[in-house]
Amino acid sequence: MKTKIMIGWDIQDITPDKPVELIGQYYQRISKSVRDPLAVTALAIDSGTAQSVMVSMDILYVAKDFLDEVREAIRTLVPDLDPEMIFLNATHIHSAPAWFVPFRWWSPATQAMQPAEIRSFLLKRTVKAVENAWKARKPGGVSSANACAVTGFCRRTLYADGQAKMYGETNRDDFTGVEASNDHVARMLFTWDDQNRLTGVIVNVACPSQVMEAQYVVSADFFGELRKRIRAAYGDQVYMLAQVSAAGDQSPRNLPAQSKDEINCWNESGVLAIGQRLEKAVAEGYAAARNRIECAPVFQHTVTDIELPIRRAGAEEYKAACAEVKRLTAGYPDFLTASRTLFAEFVKDTHDGEKRQPHGPFDNKDLDFVQLENAQAVVTRFEEQNSLPPFSMELHAVRLGECAFVTNPFELYLDYGQAIIAQSRAKQTFVVQLACDTGRYLPTTRAAAAGGYGALIINGSVGPEGGRILTDASVKAIEQLWKE
Repeated sequence: MKTKIMIGWDIQDITPDKPVELIGQYYQRISKSVRDPLAVTALAIDSGTAQSVMVSMDILYVAKDFLDEVREAIRTLVPDLDPEMIFLNATHIHSAPAWFVPFRWWSPATQAMQPAEIRSFLLKRTVKAVENAWKARKPGGVSSANACAVTGFCRRTLYADGQAKMYGETNRDDFTGVEASNDHVARMLFTWDDQNRLTGVIVNVACPSQVMEAQYVVSADFFGELRKRIRAAYGDQVYMLAQVSAAGDQSPRNLPAQSKDEINCWNESGVLAIGQRLEKAVAEGYAAARNRIECAPVFQHTVTDIELPIRRAGAEEYKAACAEVKRLTAGYPDFLTASRTLFAEFVKDTHDGEKRQPHGPFDNKDLDFVQLENAQAVVTRFEEQNSLPPFSMELHAVRLGECAFVTNPFELYLDYGQAIIAQSRAKQTFVVQLACDTGRYLPTTRAAAAGGYGALIINGSVGPEGGRILTDASVKAIEQLWKE
């Protein structure tokens, strides 16, 4: 049913005012400066019969208990908004504060903001963004567009023995290519007021905002650069909400060419280049979208709870992992001592890499510390898997005219996103990963067989079987929006 919609926006600054621990790596980084501000951006849409509040956060990932706290606060502050119609997504930057206790190999830095303080700050600003966006609702319209913007590339290299590595060397004689394709389409939904003036834009790309992932600065990365450019071009009253599509195996780097490319996508030059490409895509989309504004699009929002099977370790896999743990801990009094010693060696090698390499990755995941962690994860999964519950998640599906949004909590491999888009009834499908929770990586069958970081048991709770179920559930949820 078509009814006129109301649209509201808000943005809240979540930039820390003192040093913070930057989360996203296997080693500790304390921020030395701020390149650009971090933000929480909220878009509220209401038709009287349907509601939706999409929230984008410049953080590593969203936790379910954090989302629950946001919803509980909104339940009191905004009684006419159904809290279940709120979904949060992360831009997955590695240059934002750690708002939870980091990896167990180190303690939070005493000279930096502590996780509890950061979490409280994030919660207040997120709730405020949702509240303000909802209260700012005014009559408006939407229109969609897409444009090409070179952003993400597959970051998994394949070798002649069938094995894969994340960020593996490509100048080896046995390099056979990258594992998967890429998606350079920037999908956009523009919002307008009742005078057909631009009020904001959703930008959805299949690449995490991670150019600055190994630096020691706070930054919203290329999405932050794009936000600045959009305001400069269209005015400070225009908002930008960032979404990452299925991109668990993607990064901003073209690995076969990165050592020869004049644009180093491990530092600020990459942020500027990608920001400029996306700015051009937005300008192209704006020119097309402004001529087809809908003020009464079909608007529906559904939430489905689904369960996905836990990825299981096989008996042979378990046997090999036990042997690997035994080998790597030989000569140490216990596992903990071995892990701590090997971790110290790993950190030293990483810092040496920062000094000698022109680009990342600076950490070597072939080192014994990482291999020990990988093997122990298989042992633990095998011994616990019969008692582990399925992975529970909520799947949001939103229809706005001929556009569909569908969420998931994973670093979802690109193939799944392409399958959802290909089978979707919508003319424009926005897959939104790392939304409402985190299930970490969800690799394909091909990736799980090839191994390497991002496709191992240590890297996620759900495997290819669950990926196929999620794909089918996503397509079904979209299909239902076209039937009702």
